[in-house]
Amino acid sequence: MNARKDRLKSLFAGEATDDSTDTPPSAAPANPEAAPKRATSAAVKAMGLSLGSLSQEAEEGRRLRDALAAGEQVVELDPALIERSPFADRLSDAAANDVDFDALKRSIEEHGQQVPILVRPHPEPQKAARGIYQIAYGHRRAHAARALGRPIRAVVRALDDTELVLAQGKENAERRDLSFIERAFFARTLIDHGFDRATAMAALSVHKSEMSRLVQVAEIIPPHVARAIGPAPKAGRPRWMALGDLIATDKAGLAAEEIHSDAFRNADSDTRFQRLFNRLQASAHTRGPAPAPKPTPITTQSGATIGELAKTGKAARLTIPESAGRGFADYLATRLPDLHAAFVKAQADTEPS
Repeated sequence: MNARKDRLKSLFAGEATDDSTDTPPSAAPANPEAAPKRATSAAVKAMGLSLGSLSQEAEEGRRLRDALAAGEQVVELDPALIERSPFADRLSDAAANDVDFDALKRSIEEHGQQVPILVRPHPEPQKAARGIYQIAYGHRRAHAARALGRPIRAVVRALDDTELVLAQGKENAERRDLSFIERAFFARTLIDHGFDRATAMAALSVHKSEMSRLVQVAEIIPPHVARAIGPAPKAGRPRWMALGDLIATDKAGLAAEEIHSDAFRNADSDTRFQRLFNRLQASAHTRGPAPAPKPTPITTQSGATIGELAKTGKAARLTIPESAGRGFADYLATRLPDLHAAFVKAQADTEPS
């Protein structure tokens, strides 16, 4: 038994075992430099892929059993009677911007839809009376089944809007993760629809600071640009922030020109991001540095100037003139720690816990 376990360990480590040799596994070769390098065989790689597939199928089976154990019935629905979630969370649509969609479609075609989607009766009474449903999660499976002309297997559950977005976010975290920009716009969508930040953070499984970063990016990237680029899974927050800064200074309309070009449209999502970024960056270098912004005067109630605030990039500079009073700059410097502590407290009080 122990020998068999050792052989299995050796196999998964990519090591070859030879039953014909009498040399113990721990024995070193006479000439270590002459020992051949071991390589993982194609069979072992295939076995790893098979085990990964089995793991995924086991997880899908667990989900189905959980639904049945909860007393929820799996039904087959006409694709024409199913609408998307009102809270968009992806920049892909069927095969558009989704490189894995064709594989999903083939899997459903060959093996059927193994895992049902989750839907709710449409919240509008007129549509609910006509038997129309809204998807909580499973948009990709629904697209694939619709493309194949098959009914969609679904679990129907009564959900309010909060329950729907929480189920939608949980499913995204457990299956195909959203890219950074998809998460950013999902966060913005939830906030724009009136959800409080606590609900949005729970749906996205993020903390306050990450939620703020997501919303910040969604505010500087125009929605039509994000939709044109797509999910761009390789681009994270710093790259999207940099692109937003470049778009803000694009006075020549190069972004619009690029996203409507054939080369842009025919590229994959990550390449589209890079094309637009490179073009705007090259234009920015040609223009040279932007002129320094004009300082903002700080005045008293009577109108006397006691300082000027100049913002450049991520920094700000406060200038205190002598006319504000001798020693005022030093006095202000000693009060800054207290002012900052009050600012931090005010920020914390405005965010949900």
